Amino acid sequence: KVSAHRQAPAYSGLSGDGPWTCVEVEDSGIGISREDLNRIFEPFEQAQIGNTRTHGGTGLGLTISRHLARLMAGGLTVRSEPGKGSCFAVWLPAGEGEGAG
Repeated sequence: KVSAHRQAPAYSGLSGDGPWTCVEVEDSGIGISREDLNRIFEPFEQAQIGNTRTHGGTGLGLTISRHLARLMAGGLTVRSEPGKGSCFAVWLPAGEGEGAG
């Protein structure tokens, strides 16, 4: 599920007063444990490690995505629960008059 809306930031990692546009991508996949949430934005890190991994990748996508969001004066956050899925949110400043409503 993908959604976009204008709202107050859900976390304090953003600089500036806003207004903010939030784009969320939500899935109903395997989810991510609380311990793994602390490291998935680090380069070459993944929630699932070892020889029994069932999901591929190099562990750079989230690192690059967060970096790009920060270059645009925004941020990237995640909420997740194992077995119930994850929701990633990109927060970007909305210019005056953009996306009103």
